[in-house]
Amino acid sequence: MTSKPSTALNSAVRRLGCALRLAVSAAALSAAVAGIPYALFLSVGSPWPDRVTSVDDLLDRLSQPVSDPFVLTLVALVAWVCWAYFMAVLARETLWVLRSLPQLLRDAGAVRRHTASLPAHRAAAAVLVATLLLALIGLWRPYTADADESDHRLPALRQVVAAAPVHASPVPPQTTTSRSTKAYVTYTVAPGDTLWDIAAAHLGDPLQWPKIYELSCAIRQSDGSLLSDPDLIMPGWELRLPLSKDASDTRRPAPPSQDSPKPSSPPALTAPPTAEATPPADHEPSQKEQTEEPGQSSARRPVAIGVGPASTIGITAAAGITAAIVLARRHASRRHEADLTAPLPEPKRDLGSAADRAHRAVLASRTTRHDTDAHLPRRPVPATPREPGAVTVAELRGCELDMDALALPGGVHLVGPGACDVARAIALAVGAAAQRLRPAPHAVRLITPAPTLDRLLPGAGGEFPKAWTVTDTPLAALETAEHFLLEHARHQQERLTAHAEGQGDPDNVPAMAVLLLDRADPDLKPRLAALAAQARSGRLAVLTLDAAPAQHALHIDVGGAVDTGPDSLADATLFTLAPEPAIELLTTLRAAHGKHPTASAARKTHATDVAHSTRTDAPIPTPPSPESDPAGPASRKESATSNGKHPVHIKLFGRFTLTVHGKECALADARKEETREYLSLLGAYPSGLNAEEIADKMNLAGNPEETKAKVANLRRSARRLLRTATGTHTPSFVILSGERQRLDPQLVATDLAAFTDAVREAASTTTPYAHADALRQIVETYDGQLCDGSDYMWLDDLRPSLHRRAVDALVLLADHMAQHSTDPEPALALLNQAADFDPTNERVYQRIVRLQRDVGRDDAAHRTLALLSHRLADIDAEPEPATTALLYGAVRPAASR
Repeated sequence: MTSKPSTALNSAVRRLGCALRLAVSAAALSAAVAGIPYALFLSVGSPWPDRVTSVDDLLDRLSQPVSDPFVLTLVALVAWVCWAYFMAVLARETLWVLRSLPQLLRDAGAVRRHTASLPAHRAAAAVLVATLLLALIGLWRPYTADADESDHRLPALRQVVAAAPVHASPVPPQTTTSRSTKAYVTYTVAPGDTLWDIAAAHLGDPLQWPKIYELSCAIRQSDGSLLSDPDLIMPGWELRLPLSKDASDTRRPAPPSQDSPKPSSPPALTAPPTAEATPPADHEPSQKEQTEEPGQSSARRPVAIGVGPASTIGITAAAGITAAIVLARRHASRRHEADLTAPLPEPKRDLGSAADRAHRAVLASRTTRHDTDAHLPRRPVPATPREPGAVTVAELRGCELDMDALALPGGVHLVGPGACDVARAIALAVGAAAQRLRPAPHAVRLITPAPTLDRLLPGAGGEFPKAWTVTDTPLAALETAEHFLLEHARHQQERLTAHAEGQGDPDNVPAMAVLLLDRADPDLKPRLAALAAQARSGRLAVLTLDAAPAQHALHIDVGGAVDTGPDSLADATLFTLAPEPAIELLTTLRAAHGKHPTASAARKTHATDVAHSTRTDAPIPTPPSPESDPAGPASRKESATSNGKHPVHIKLFGRFTLTVHGKECALADARKEETREYLSLLGAYPSGLNAEEIADKMNLAGNPEETKAKVANLRRSARRLLRTATGTHTPSFVILSGERQRLDPQLVATDLAAFTDAVREAASTTTPYAHADALRQIVETYDGQLCDGSDYMWLDDLRPSLHRRAVDALVLLADHMAQHSTDPEPALALLNQAADFDPTNERVYQRIVRLQRDVGRDDAAHRTLALLSHRLADIDAEPEPATTALLYGAVRPAASR
């Protein structure tokens, strides 16, 4: 039996479908192009008057009283104008389809992505033309079978798999005996199928659906489409299911949904198959695909990050915002006073701040899965940011375009409804890029007059990022740009001389300047045009708004798409920022320099939201209070006891370690990364989390029902691991308290629980020595950053808070020892450790200097001040006068608690 009859039948069906689509699209286009004008001509005639002999005759006709024939003629003329406008739109979209035809043949989803942001008339025109051409090509293209004609068993297997219902029990795999053994079998998609259900029915585990996606995304389907969206598969498409020894030997029904353990022997602690599916032999990866991280396709690595209504920035600019947030935290820690009693609010979950959204996107881009068995579906991971100092302004075919795209000789004139939003995004991108280079000088410099900045950022007065040069007038901005060109030319000459003499490049000169103007006096236009003529890539970009001389006009719509402009920016989408998120990001950049927003800016930017990104002491979650912990005080006390009373102990500070009966469990590192992250997450939140919170923190993809099933699978995996490690069959280890999941405090202890109990004890006790004992417990328990070496997104909420508590404990314990001991060495050692943990906390260095001067170590005090100056230079700051005065003032007793 061969597959030739079924192949011919499938080919005929596909050709019939293409012919039907071709007929429908051709009929629709014919009706729009010829039918509408024909109907108008028959009903009202030509749109042009045929009996008007002069202008006076026309004016005389228009001055006559309005009659029904006149109204009918006017309506017909409007109809003719609308038809002509649609023809222009149709021609424009036809050009786009012809220009993008190679991409459409590889990825039919490009039409859907293109039309998603277009108005209805443009979307209709694009769909009509694209459908016509693709159907014509599909009708003409010869059919090539994916099946191996030499394998006589494959058609039978395909028929069995295609006939299987969605939730049927898995079909046993059939091995082939042909000379060319395949690593997959072919499956035909049935109505109602999803990749999740197919993986559950035929691979035994729904979480294995990415293997099917990876094998099938390069198959050209019969309708010319490619599998580019894992949530969209069409009936009749061909998929490839992995067929390996591990997969064929371990196929079994999906795990039951109930949580109660079965009375069977526990599963072996062997990792699931880790062999990656190989791509088809005829698929040659592109250069971009070769540089992608494992498991990440280019379609799932966006470079544009939404930060608010009608606002997007590039992932590179978002990386600059993240650097600004880190610098802002370090500035905020300079004056932080040790205090373990101050409560910290719970973290926000709505990501309402523009800085929060940008920061989360960068955290997601850093979250890479190095283990080969990481197949838990996550939300799309953004692309990796460009190199530090790069300023990106647009997106083109999934890649960021840097500032050189707008550095065109003659200048670029920004027009259209999105011009101001684009200019705003460029200004903020320049300021954000400088944060990643600090303390080194910025690579790109923005030059703009204050009136232009007031128009783009109304009410955002105050100090601006150092990468911005804000002048009083447009004339001063022009002079600054001209001076920059002279400086740039001198720098190039010095660099050539240095290269000739074998020396390094000179520093402290920006590589590029961006001149941004909105209006220029008529007297300045010739001078501006002369300056714009010198714009070059890597040297100068001249951008103007409103009426100004510029050789290149760039028309931008509301969403940032380029309607008309240079060929190099065709199909590009420029990043845009509305005023409110732009001012929020500006506030974050100011905080990175230790500046605070003005009152007016704070009102416009919802400073409470921005403070989440820029303040060290808020809003990082704190350990649950006794009232909020359902386990109660007794359970919390037991969780902090020694490992002898708990079969399992999880160490979260420093490297993640799983200890069973006092011995480190080597099997922990052989398990899935997702299971380890799940256990770490529950250990970090002892009061528990519901499934939605777990899915959000772990960045799981899918609808609520799907993510709930994924979290249930993680819970079962964690239970299997802990049961096998302890040699028990019945304990749950992960218990459900209503909808919340948490580690059983009777069976699992964590060092974080001991840490938080000690913090609570230190904050509540009134006895000095009991307070010191609690502080020692905090210091001894803290063994490094939470889950050091891991890059989970949710750690960014907890790490700064717990680190701050550890530093506060070191400082307070040092104060106690300085008061109650005549030996200053232990207190100095604790303070030096606190200074290493928090290098920019000036209050810690003040304590060190006081202690050193108290014992007569003036030389050591000077070295301490020099170390502080060196560390503050990383954030462009200097020691306070009060700190410097400690070296020369009278000796005072050490600071008391």
